[in-house]
Amino acid sequence: MKQNDYYQNLLKKLCKANNVSPRKARFENIEDLVIIHVKNHLKEGVDLECFKILNLIHQTVVPLGIKFNQQLYLYPNGDRLDRVAITFNKNDYMLLNKKKLEEGDISN
Repeated sequence: MKQNDYYQNLLKKLCKANNVSPRKARFENIEDLVIIHVKNHLKEGVDLECFKILNLIHQTVVPLGIKFNQQLYLYPNGDRLDRVAITFNKNDYMLLNKKKLEEGDISN
């Protein structure tokens, strides 16, 4: 998904603008999925940067009508949050990049 990944660039710029490390959100392509991993670095609770990134994703993707799933990953034998994964079907992610961001078609 490296060629013109407009959404990844947008999210990284929004992170910088909100004083969040742009490296905190890690993008990964696996077969028909695009996954954004957001790591939690606190031993107790959830760090604020993690919430800020999740909020940015919700604010930028939901209004465009793009579907995604959000999954919490906990450490074994406890209720400590390890990371959150936002998963897109690759076709939906390509639609987000091509039609919504590159061409500017924000209709649902």
